Amino acid sequence: MKMILLAVLVVSCASKPQLYPNDKYKSVGEKIAQKDVDVCVAEAEKYLKSSKGKQIAKSSGYGAAVGAAIGAVGGMFGGNMGRGLIRGGAMGAAGGAAAGAVSPNELKQRYVNQCLADKGYKVIGWD
Repeated sequence: MKMILLAVLVVSCASKPQLYPNDKYKSVGEKIAQKDVDVCVAEAEKYLKSSKGKQIAKSSGYGAAVGAAIGAVGGMFGGNMGRGLIRGGAMGAAGGAAAGAVSPNELKQRYVNQCLADKGYKVIGWD
């Protein structure tokens, strides 16, 4: 079982974007395109290790608290602070959970996809 998990981790770490052979790809060729991929991957790893990248990843955990606070304020004006607190907390928790479901690997892929799009490439998937 441990070997299977290790194999999955190794394979997932080795995944790379697959580029659509659009005009940009065709004009620069495979070698330059691969260098651009490498640059974007390196940028993603550097950015996501920075405090700003960590802050974005952690910020998703505050959804429940923010939702509860907003719900409480709304409940105060609506006449039922308790109900507003519960509803706001539930909505915030759901939003926070959905945002928190983005794994570091998904964040890296999204960063690389955007970086490559900014350079004119089109990512069609990851292998």
